[in-house]
Amino acid sequence: MARWITSAKLIVLAGFLFVSAGTAWYEWAYVWPVKRCDARGAWWDFRDRQCLTPMPIWRITGRGVVPAAPAPPTSTSSRKDGGAGLSGTHAGRAHERRAQGGAVGPG
Repeated sequence: MARWITSAKLIVLAGFLFVSAGTAWYEWAYVWPVKRCDARGAWWDFRDRQCLTPMPIWRITGRGVVPAAPAPPTSTSSRKDGGAGLSGTHAGRAHERRAQGGAVGPG
């Protein structure tokens, strides 16, 4: 019986060491390169396992970067529905209900 327990302990220990070594290898081969690539701000290609630098489209097309025009300011008081965020017929109904002192909502 003692020999069986010793054999079982050695088998479990060997299995543990094998799984631990496999986990360490997986981290070294797959996880660490992705983390290093992400830390640099590059893109990781899983299919080819390469760390690639993104290229902006303006380098390919030759066009300059044009900043976007600012959005016009919106005022809640200029809205038809009084700023309730409703549209169409709901806005008209909300305005009527508000005038009558009732609750505002879809309906």
